[in-house]
Amino acid sequence: MTELASAVPAYVLLAALAVIVVLLTVVAIVARAVVAKARPEDLQHILPGLGEVLASLALFLPWGRGRRGPTAAPPVPARSERRGGRRRR
Repeated sequence: MTELASAVPAYVLLAALAVIVVLLTVVAIVARAVVAKARPEDLQHILPGLGEVLASLALFLPWGRGRRGPTAAPPVPARSERRGGRRRR
């Protein structure tokens, strides 16, 4: 690994580090904005999707690996009885 670091010029490593820092900053800002605007009762539906987005963005990192295997099934929305909704049988 040290051979690779010595073969790459310092400005290339600095540029790669800058890109990674900018990408992580953008992800943090977007994630914080999404969570801040979401209603508390909607977080259980939003957070799994946000996790999928973050896992996809992790592929841009040099050490990022994609998740192999089935993705999590989205939660089934429950009808609220207090809204007057009737359940079908």
